[in-house]
Amino acid sequence: MKCSPSRRLVHRSLLVVVVVAVLLVLYVVSPEQAAWLPRCPFKVLTSLNCPGCGFQRAVHASLHGQWAAAWHYNPFLFFALPYVALLAVVEWLMPEPRRQRWRLVLEGRTAVVVYITLYLLWGVVRNVAHC
Repeated sequence: MKCSPSRRLVHRSLLVVVVVAVLLVLYVVSPEQAAWLPRCPFKVLTSLNCPGCGFQRAVHASLHGQWAAAWHYNPFLFFALPYVALLAVVEWLMPEPRRQRWRLVLEGRTAVVVYITLYLLWGVVRNVAHC
């Protein structure tokens, strides 16, 4: 069942509002000093860094233009954000025929397997290398 164009617009608008709200919170609040922000359950249980550990701090640092600090917290952010941004551009700005072709590339099985593999490998590397 497909969503109507007006319902799709509501969903997209809601997503934009949520993303902007999260970014505003991460701009104003330092994750290192806010005990109420969620902690990584994997790290709490295992004392190991998951591939996403440090994303909140990295986003906070990057929103303040502190690129070296963001890199220190989680270098994978610099791979993940361009991919997510490209997905958003394809979904929201491209006309339908081109959108379908780009979706096959960006959201196809190969792309998803490569992304997940890199994400999991990063999780292993950062714990072995103690990044």
